[in-house]
Amino acid sequence: MRLKYSLAIAALALSTASQAQTWIHDTITTEANYAKNVYYSLANGSAGTAASDNWHIGFSTNRFSPSIISNSADKGVRLYVIATDTTKFGTNLTAALNDSVVAHPMSLYNSNKTWENGAFNQTSAAAYGWATYNSSTHWLEGRVVFGLITGTDTFQVFVSQKQTTPAATAPVYVFKVAKIDGTNAITKTYNVTTGSNGKNFGYYNLTTATFLDREPLANAWDFMFSNYNDENVVLANAQYKVFGVINNEKLKVARVDTVASQFNNLTYSTYAFDTVNNSIGRAWKASGPGGIAMNDSVTYFVKVTNGDVWQLVFTAHNSGGATTNPGLVALKKRKVYTQPVSIKTVENAYVSTIVLAPNPAQGGNTNLLIDAKQNLNNTQIFITDINGRTVYQATKNLRSGFQQIPLSLNNLSAGLYMINISGEGFRNTQKLVIQ
Repeated sequence: MRLKYSLAIAALALSTASQAQTWIHDTITTEANYAKNVYYSLANGSAGTAASDNWHIGFSTNRFSPSIISNSADKGVRLYVIATDTTKFGTNLTAALNDSVVAHPMSLYNSNKTWENGAFNQTSAAAYGWATYNSSTHWLEGRVVFGLITGTDTFQVFVSQKQTTPAATAPVYVFKVAKIDGTNAITKTYNVTTGSNGKNFGYYNLTTATFLDREPLANAWDFMFSNYNDENVVLANAQYKVFGVINNEKLKVARVDTVASQFNNLTYSTYAFDTVNNSIGRAWKASGPGGIAMNDSVTYFVKVTNGDVWQLVFTAHNSGGATTNPGLVALKKRKVYTQPVSIKTVENAYVSTIVLAPNPAQGGNTNLLIDAKQNLNNTQIFITDINGRTVYQATKNLRSGFQQIPLSLNNLSAGLYMINISGEGFRNTQKLVIQ
């Protein structure tokens, strides 16, 4: 498979891989009763806040995503399928909603695992939950009328279209809202490119019939402090509301359970990373008779979208009902790996990145840092000198994810060497300097 390499901007000799920085202490507050969502960047701290209960529906801004989410945690939204005959929109669907609640008392919730499966997608009524794909227009077409209960109002909602073309103005949503008895029906058109361009979701408040631009830009934050519904805890036909951390898309996290005295001695590359939304979640704290206790035996390694890796430890938390500093979270963080400015990015189905660092080798030692997309057995590593003679060779079995392969080269003379790495579907060459 052809490999396409990114342009080298600076020499790999400037690599800062493997040198952990000192701990940085920080705090955020979500205020009383967790009234604010706080978006957080490991590199820059708080990236913005938004009122947690000012929206009901969130529409994905990605042209190719069918995701539509609901605010079940902070606005108390309960969502049900009440009709698959969309001509019934605008009629009195009170009885249909009551029947649906009896037949399916558990309402529809957003996935804890991925932003791609919102509450509106959690039904088998259509291919994408609320919609099917039209192969002629390449649009998504609504097939479901939902009943939406907020606690103060009850609505019927029909998302009729997600227009994915033309690319310059898409996506555009067309949806209809009415009271559950069919009165006060309105049709809304939401153009994401003018509403929340560059953000993950655009938001709508049913009660005020207004669109909201709530989020920071998607590339400005790593995770969000928020209430969410825990799908693993169900009480009285409802998912339990908890407070914790929800990851941004593409964030990679490895949780490590050990004693706190070992936190400084951990090597992030030995752990498996995942991209699950709630991989940080709420397990860094626990509620008990004495209040909130911190889990002092857990730390997280977080790989952000630019390739940097941070270590994260939560140190304190006050509940939303605390009399002093309600909703406060204290944490400490340190960067344990900085992605080199100059890397070779392997664009194929097997490996995403291969980096050699430090380079020049320090004390005759360096590391291959490989981000594999799947398990790869029998990966060959050859080192040759400037005359083409093989001076080192090894075979490694790579596991899926980020890993560090130490190379001890004390027996080699100072000079320039070529490291060739090859395996299933990929081949890569790196220059190594030994001083």
